[in-house]
Amino acid sequence: MKLSPGRIVLGAVGLAIGVAGVLALREATLSTHEPVTAEGMELVVSARTHGGEDGQTLEEMVEAQLLACRLEITSDPDGAIEPLGDGRFRVVLVPAMDETNRRQFRGCVEDFMIDHVQMDVVGMEDVGSASAAG
Repeated sequence: MKLSPGRIVLGAVGLAIGVAGVLALREATLSTHEPVTAEGMELVVSARTHGGEDGQTLEEMVEAQLLACRLEITSDPDGAIEPLGDGRFRVVLVPAMDETNRRQFRGCVEDFMIDHVQMDVVGMEDVGSASAAG
């Protein structure tokens, strides 16, 4: 079987398009991390429950979900999770998160990970400045 030059060129063009597509998809979906200047991040969530287990408080369920989600990122709570009233809770996480970790953490927090509890991120604000600490 003899291949014509046209078929070889067409095959090479198809291969080049395929490689370029894979590289573009890789770039679009790759988690990249950027340096951050803040020391930490203040997180405020709103939580509600419907039909939870007897003996489980909303505060316990919020704490469980936040602690489970922090396993997916590089930040840890800096102190206790504080109830603010009206189903809202606050915690400071250190170190601060870049945009990739923020998206991942927000997605985890707002997932239905723990039965009968729904959480929404109300705010994620940087606190402190790493440059001011030096």
